[in-house]
Amino acid sequence: MNVTVPANSSNTKTILTLLEESGYSLPCNCHGAHHCNGARYSFDCAMIPKKTITVTLPDTEETLCGISLENRTCVPGKGTCLLIDLGTTTIALALIDTDLGELRQTAVFTNPERSFGSDVISRIQSSISGNREQLKGIIRQALQKETAELCQKNKQTLQDITHCYIGGNTAMIHILMGYDCQPLAASPFQIAEKSPEPFFVQQCKVTILPWISAFVGGDITAGFYACPITRSSPALFIDLGTNGEMLLHNSGAVYAASTAAGPAFEGNGLSCGCPGIPGAISAVTLHRLRPAITTIGNKLPIGICGSGAISVMAELLHHKYVTRDGILTGKFPEEGILLGFSQAGNAIHFTAEDFRSIQLAIAAIGAGIDTLCHAAGISSEQIRCVYLGGGFGFYLDLPACRSLGLLSHIDISCVIPMGNTCLQGLYQCACQQQASLSIPSVTPISLADSDYFQSRFIAHMTYNDW
Repeated sequence: MNVTVPANSSNTKTILTLLEESGYSLPCNCHGAHHCNGARYSFDCAMIPKKTITVTLPDTEETLCGISLENRTCVPGKGTCLLIDLGTTTIALALIDTDLGELRQTAVFTNPERSFGSDVISRIQSSISGNREQLKGIIRQALQKETAELCQKNKQTLQDITHCYIGGNTAMIHILMGYDCQPLAASPFQIAEKSPEPFFVQQCKVTILPWISAFVGGDITAGFYACPITRSSPALFIDLGTNGEMLLHNSGAVYAASTAAGPAFEGNGLSCGCPGIPGAISAVTLHRLRPAITTIGNKLPIGICGSGAISVMAELLHHKYVTRDGILTGKFPEEGILLGFSQAGNAIHFTAEDFRSIQLAIAAIGAGIDTLCHAAGISSEQIRCVYLGGGFGFYLDLPACRSLGLLSHIDISCVIPMGNTCLQGLYQCACQQQASLSIPSVTPISLADSDYFQSRFIAHMTYNDW
């Protein structure tokens, strides 16, 4: 889409600001600070035009909802392979043709297991408390229903799908397969089951990518194939989802860990939270108590997603609504910050409880990074490249992440948003038909038993060091 932006020789505003004033809201990791090197769009995000200019804007709605297959767009034709990103909060599907390497259709829906709890721990507890068969049935029924609708949308039948690749965290795969989750419920978190071998469902061969540990699953194995972390050292891959899994490569060794970040990054659990879909508030600038908001797709606001919550946090800190000790001051309104109103007239607030949820999630990720670096014998400042998985990574304000300690002391200029790395990795595995899908030489790091992690978690609850 081409947009003409009026400007003259006396203009002092960036192209992003001018576009916003013209009614176009664009996500930018650095919000015009040039930290992303202007690589996000066909123009420099920090450009200050001195004359009228025409720029090309992407159709943001086509790349939302966790679907990101190396910028591929859907091409008409029959799909022979189904990719499933089995997330705790959200499930994403992609129908592809492996012979041509083409994307056919995509879909995303909320994991129906949420009625048994919003996080992995609650799902595990529900499974071992007598709901194992019910959980298995509800997820299998949902996958069958959504896949049938995806095929109908693509004007084909289920019988046309001959292969299926699934990536998911260890608990979600245990639930899908009906395995006993008891070993995942307590230390030392030993896995009784082996990763499933490929099996057939009628005519379709199903391959589930192997897990790494009790809380680092096949979705991260897929991310390993999507992100070339072994090409540089030290390099880090982070999946900013409910479980906050991460891989660190250093001098030929790979370290893995998972933090209990919770569902707040995906908008779940926030008072007015929503996923990163059109209308989600993805960035906020505070002018006293008057917020200026950016929404995904420049739609009317429907709620706030993870990137928007992080943006609000950074603004609260900057304007001293939060102390350096991580405590909300008396300036923070009791009813929360009013961000706007939905089309239905419902108020969208960011509350003290929302602040605490995001604060805990940020501290878990930051402390997890520090602990992995500690195990590898390096500091976070030494990391040369960070591959950021998760759909909302495209909308994150990286300077805000840095000021809040989400990325510890990592240089934000080396952060590369990747989108849905699980689907990308599944795509590569499916098209290349790799014989071995496991990651060699991985050292799992248990954060639950780590005193170092606990000390760093407490440090990340304050903002003195970032």
